[in-house]
Amino acid sequence: MKKTLAILATLSLTTFTGVAGSAEVVDGMKNKIVRGVVDIVTGIVEVPVQICKGYNNGFGPIDNTVGSKTVGTILGFFRGFGHAGGRFVSGGSELFGFWTANAVDNYGIGVPFDAEYSWEEGIQYSYFDPSLSEGVKPVGRKLARGVTDGLLGVAEFPGQILRGASDGNIVMGVGKGLWYWVSREAQGFTGVLGCIVPNHEDNLGHAYEGDWPWSALSDSM
Repeated sequence: MKKTLAILATLSLTTFTGVAGSAEVVDGMKNKIVRGVVDIVTGIVEVPVQICKGYNNGFGPIDNTVGSKTVGTILGFFRGFGHAGGRFVSGGSELFGFWTANAVDNYGIGVPFDAEYSWEEGIQYSYFDPSLSEGVKPVGRKLARGVTDGLLGVAEFPGQILRGASDGNIVMGVGKGLWYWVSREAQGFTGVLGCIVPNHEDNLGHAYEGDWPWSALSDSM
């Protein structure tokens, strides 16, 4: 057991010190921890904020002012809990998964938060713009990416080993392969778990070196 832990520690150290811009990796981890804590602590603020937004914006399809604001307020209540849930899931993922690598960004993947922080005004995402069928597609993409990373994340392991061997540093390849594999599994679980709740459009951690788990493997063959 001790030998296994020592090997994993050596591989991890080799990976982090060898990754280009290792300072960027450390900074990304710090930023994920900070934003994760903020989201978890302040996530519940989304409830009153979204209720106020619902009242102020009303519900477009209803012309009557009273009816529009009433429905908007009710929808804001449910939207608030949805966004709060998203903050808790996203915050937990970044706080406890600060060590993971992640996709470059989440643009088009999942419904975005209105703003960076729960208390900010921001811009509300509309499921009906331009149509409901288009508006729900980000939810499906988030679920699909989560399932793909969870089931096929293991492809990162041989892919990074081959890439490391090609670059003359197979130890680095093994370390990155393990890191990216486990990261994809963790990120995939979070993506599936939180597919229906909002998320940040940007990612703060070190980015994978390919869009898909098999990218490195296919590039090396």
